[in-house]
Amino acid sequence: MQQTLKTTHFFKFPPQPGLLFFLLFCSLTGFSQQAWKGTVYDAKSHDPVPFATLKLLGKDGGMIANEDGRYYLPAGVFLKSDSVLVSSVGYVSRRIAVRSLKDSANIGLTPMVYDLKEVNIVAKGQPDYLYQMVWNICQKYRKADEKTFTKAYFSFLSECNYEPLEIIEAYCNATVSCGDGLTQLTPKNGRIGLTLRNFWSLNTTDILKHLFPFTNGGHYTIPLSAGNFSYHSFKQLYYVNLVKHSGEGLNMNYVLRLVPKSDSGKLFESTIYLNEHENTIDRIDYTVKNIDFYYLRAQIRGDRVDSVNLAWSVTFDNSNKELPKISRMSLDYSLLYIEQTDNRTTRLSANAELIFYDVNKPYLNTLGYLGDQPNDYQRIMSIPYDSVFWMYPGVTPESKKQSRFRDFFRSNGVLLNYGSGLNKFVRSVYLPWTPDRNLEFYELGTAPPASKTTYIPARSPRTEQKRGSQILGIILINPVDINDSLHLSSATLVNARASFMSERQSYRATAFINIIFDMYELKRREIINRFHAMKYGTQTSWNEFKDLYEKELVNLQDSLQHLNHETWEGTNVDMIRVWYEHVSAKLGVKRTALIQRMMVEDQEKKKSKKHKTK
Repeated sequence: MQQTLKTTHFFKFPPQPGLLFFLLFCSLTGFSQQAWKGTVYDAKSHDPVPFATLKLLGKDGGMIANEDGRYYLPAGVFLKSDSVLVSSVGYVSRRIAVRSLKDSANIGLTPMVYDLKEVNIVAKGQPDYLYQMVWNICQKYRKADEKTFTKAYFSFLSECNYEPLEIIEAYCNATVSCGDGLTQLTPKNGRIGLTLRNFWSLNTTDILKHLFPFTNGGHYTIPLSAGNFSYHSFKQLYYVNLVKHSGEGLNMNYVLRLVPKSDSGKLFESTIYLNEHENTIDRIDYTVKNIDFYYLRAQIRGDRVDSVNLAWSVTFDNSNKELPKISRMSLDYSLLYIEQTDNRTTRLSANAELIFYDVNKPYLNTLGYLGDQPNDYQRIMSIPYDSVFWMYPGVTPESKKQSRFRDFFRSNGVLLNYGSGLNKFVRSVYLPWTPDRNLEFYELGTAPPASKTTYIPARSPRTEQKRGSQILGIILINPVDINDSLHLSSATLVNARASFMSERQSYRATAFINIIFDMYELKRREIINRFHAMKYGTQTSWNEFKDLYEKELVNLQDSLQHLNHETWEGTNVDMIRVWYEHVSAKLGVKRTALIQRMMVEDQEKKKSKKHKTK
């Protein structure tokens, strides 16, 4: 398959069975060691209720069911005296005591009753009533622009001609608000599965960052919705149709459909689930078809896309009615890709889920974070896999679709970022340190051109500035805060894109690069060992550890300058060998073949030079 679409995206491989989505880490003292699992289902049709929320009442905690309605409450997290509120849009919420749950407890939710007579009464003779109600609530959410810092779980599944193409999953830090949408999504750890196709993935995370439910004006690359306009423009551009209405007590629930008056493909059609009495929105679903969408355009001349369908949904947490939060965003899209050469048509489809949890308790920031990667897809490939992320911070139980994708990729694809070794399939610009291979010269980037800035000194001829070699390494330390203790994963990386050598390609240059890389790896081990020796373990000690990290990197740079000076910027073979023997003894790694080739090359060079002088 040709490289098709414009951008590159983000992550998903299904979690291990039994992993969970929980929102607090706490002491196990006094907690029940019982685990509960089951299915949330429709009490009338007995169909599963996807993505139902189970919120811990009176505490900052909860979990979410998967798309099959399955949930999992882990052992050691909940007191038997706790209660959970089980809810989903369009259903009557249920309060359930944890002690009443059994080993396998299926929870039925009653569909909300809608009165068609009330629908007719509300709609009749009041053309502006619905417009005003929608507008007032949208204004409330637009003003709710207080940034929420949170953990986030991102999952992604895509298919090509109904066959799995990608599975991507990641834990992230996020910044989100109702008014400004998703403004930051920083991957912390993840894993990826791909089929062996020559295909560019889609930058789904960028699409999510540009989906603004209420921001005035929206984003130029995304179709607009009713919440992006002034009241006058909203009335001018949209019809508001009342679909359902429920008048049970104080719960005045409406389902409204907002339909664009023109079929331009620049406006979303929307379905809004709201409560008039509480002045809250539970969920908004958006759809648009046949659009010339910025992110989904063909990049090969003559190829084209057709039948583009884009749908997204945003769910709100209204537990604090004055400060509503976004709790979940989902995105679905599909298209036909048509190749010019033989008119071959490929159907592509994708689904993404982004769940926010542990509000105001994001992961500790990574030291040496790879901030200059062009997209989240490349960032996740640079972060070392760490099983602790899949054991503690939770996700939903594995769904049937995730299981099907997992089984497919075991035999028909590749699973990436399950270890810190070099990934040869999807190449990140950051190459990890490994003891069993050399960092070859050809893997580095191209040196930038010499500066064209010239100057004329008082007594010197016109000259040009010269740039030397640059080898940029990174010590990546990725902390996880668990039960007031820190777990560290780490890796030594080199930025291949930003590193270059001014010398010619040679074994000597390769040996010199590897000494630098080895020195970064030695410093990484020293920092981690000092962390454990000093018994750092709480979040309060993290700032002290960051200071240690910064000081040790300064010491490392001093050592690297000493290396450059003694080896004459990597041109002195004898001194490279001396440094190699010193560093390799400490590291416990001997790249003997590389050094031998370097010495043979140097001897041949000397013979050739001696022969020429004769």
